[in-house]
Amino acid sequence: MKLSENTINVLRNFSSINQGLLFKTGNTLKTISGIKTIFAEATISENFTKEFALYDLNKLLAKISLYKDPVLDFTEDRVIIATENKKRSDYIKYCSTKLITAPPEKTIALNNPDCSFVLTQEDLEWMRKSAGISGSPNFIFESDAENIYLIATDIKDDSSDQSKIEIGTSDKKFKIVMKVEHFKMIEGSYDVTVSRRGMAMFKNKSLPISYYIAIESASSEFDSEE
Repeated sequence: MKLSENTINVLRNFSSINQGLLFKTGNTLKTISGIKTIFAEATISENFTKEFALYDLNKLLAKISLYKDPVLDFTEDRVIIATENKKRSDYIKYCSTKLITAPPEKTIALNNPDCSFVLTQEDLEWMRKSAGISGSPNFIFESDAENIYLIATDIKDDSSDQSKIEIGTSDKKFKIVMKVEHFKMIEGSYDVTVSRRGMAMFKNKSLPISYYIAIESASSEFDSEE
């Protein structure tokens, strides 16, 4: 099997969420952070025919980078990375699936979301950089029932820096507080839906990948339910 560039990018992104990964049979990859505040799911072009686990995705990616066009063979107890002529090769043993924090079997469903909007790659990239410069730990999506703003700040410090950008419109009032450190999405623009029950879904507009990220429910506010 040869891994596409898109699949390698997904694995690289997933390694920032959880260093290990449980590969299930089929063409869907899922991961979840250790404290279960980030869940991601992607559809890839390859189809895995066996279930196995790798403890360190970064090691696999580093080994792959040593080869120009590697072939991967997923055997009973290891993945073998090699040139097509087999003159060079590496292998990495699988680990016990018990060592991996496994995501749920079923996809998380956000039925009847309380609000939705679009977050463009340009706006997300700008805000990430601005929050990084200020050391802001929080992102806030806030609507005054007219415009939606994305704000980077520290909700626990009134003297902290603030960055603000208008990202859309809404006829609902809401204030959604999240942690900057949870924004580990792959590059792209996203359709965002949020539930007051504590979860936001970021669905990539051009790639088959979605992220489910916890919101800070105690600090967030929504219009009263009708």
